[in-house]
Amino acid sequence: MVRKLSRAVAAILAGAMLAVLGTEAFFRVIDATPLRWVLPLPQVALYGPDAATGYRHRPNVSGMWLTEHRNFIRTSNLGLRDRDRPLAHGAGPRAIIVGNSIIEAVQVSESQTGPAVAETILSHERPGAEVINLGLSGAKPAVDVARLQSQGLALSPDLAIVVLDVEDLTTSAVIDDREFTGYRPDANGLFHLSYGFRNSSGYRFRTAWAGRLFYWLLDHSEVARIINARKNVGIFAELSPAAAAEQGSTRCSPASLDPYTALFIKGEPADMRGVLDAFVRDLAAIQRDKKLPIIVATRAIEAGCPSLADKRSAIIHAIRAQIEGAGLQYLDLDGRIVAAVGADSAAELYGFGANVGFGHLNVAGNRIYGEIFADVIARALPSQRQPGQ
Repeated sequence: MVRKLSRAVAAILAGAMLAVLGTEAFFRVIDATPLRWVLPLPQVALYGPDAATGYRHRPNVSGMWLTEHRNFIRTSNLGLRDRDRPLAHGAGPRAIIVGNSIIEAVQVSESQTGPAVAETILSHERPGAEVINLGLSGAKPAVDVARLQSQGLALSPDLAIVVLDVEDLTTSAVIDDREFTGYRPDANGLFHLSYGFRNSSGYRFRTAWAGRLFYWLLDHSEVARIINARKNVGIFAELSPAAAAEQGSTRCSPASLDPYTALFIKGEPADMRGVLDAFVRDLAAIQRDKKLPIIVATRAIEAGCPSLADKRSAIIHAIRAQIEGAGLQYLDLDGRIVAAVGADSAAELYGFGANVGFGHLNVAGNRIYGEIFADVIARALPSQRQPGQ
């Protein structure tokens, strides 16, 4: 009886092992051939733990990105969504751009991202000019500041652009530090960077030996990536009811700018206004202490709507007054985009294929962003560095 049971267990284990090996071999063939552009395969796992922000890109990771638009992606030697480059500052000027997934731009090739386009343009006029992509998917204001303080300053930049997605200031996620850096209030109600994620079991696991083994498996095993992807979306994700699609366009809706009128002009809600004030305060402190010029660029404040022109103008005036009042420079990114392509064409800078108009920047959108960044950087950079400086 025991012998039969042992044989049965051994047969089951052997079958499971063969299934794993077969699955591994199948997806490796797909990943190593042009089939990766059309057939299903597990998505690359780009991110790992970081003490300053909670998460970041891991260096020298490559694979297929599948979400929204299929693309082969590789992180740089410095662990950035960028080309390989030395950490040390070269002879030319160096700018960095900090932001969320709009700047990260994993949907297009590295050379097509906004920062890469800006670098190409600038290098024609200023040989050796660098524009480094510090975009990170999901980055909220606190993560942007912490990323600038850690990875950004380590690059010894001459200029920093921090792209603020103002929609982030309408959600409580900006004060949640359980998974990544957030802004939390002290006893006096003032908001400061907070790193509660460091005490979480998940972060401790990812930074321990078990976490290092986990990431090794993600880099070397197709099956491990399949299991990890399934864990992230949920085992029974397909059984959950799909969210209903939004009907109609909200462009130029009379109420679309109301949350920003409340936040930037009226200071409501108080906690979100506290986060905004802390964000500006912290950037101003970095600029002062590190002698680093910083430009704050806002996006997601709808431009090009005649019916909202007065309301938007008042919001932009309030934002500019606060940012420039703190000694920082300000860029109305949405306004510049509409000026570049027109209000009717701005939506075409987002999305791919049948989904043009929705999602992340496409190749054309990244090109426009890059052209704007190149112009702003060229105007803001200090005079050409001399050898030895």
